[in-house]
Amino acid sequence: MNITEQAIVALDFKYGKQIVAALLPMGLTVVLHGAGIELVHRFFRRFGRPVMRGPHRPARTAVIICVVAILLVTHFGGVAVWAAFYYANDLVKDLSHAMDYSFNSYTTMGASGIELPRGWVGFGNFESMTGMLMFGWSTAVLADIIGKLHNTDD
Repeated sequence: MNITEQAIVALDFKYGKQIVAALLPMGLTVVLHGAGIELVHRFFRRFGRPVMRGPHRPARTAVIICVVAILLVTHFGGVAVWAAFYYANDLVKDLSHAMDYSFNSYTTMGASGIELPRGWVGFGNFESMTGMLMFGWSTAVLADIIGKLHNTDD
């Protein structure tokens, strides 16, 4: 077996079950994030649109602060989903370590110093990829809202 074939076999063995296992917390994170984004849109329709016309700069700033707060709580929920998975599957010693590891993976900091058991070492990477995509989604929504609010100044 050549080096490429060995690498493919090692990749399949190491990450195969992790990819499948990651589908559950990833799916729950996406559903939760979708609900958070929907809440942002509802909030903006209710409070953002009324302040788009006229001299309402402080109100527009307050709308942006509230949107960011909703997005932060939504991301916290995503972190909690992954932490619950780590804890429920005995991959960390307690819920506090699960949250710490999850925060560091989701945000791609990777500085928790906590390691998952052998066979799960790369699993946090799937959380990191999910977190990056969720941050991208949030950024797109936030940029859209800020653009709408700032277009009123033109």
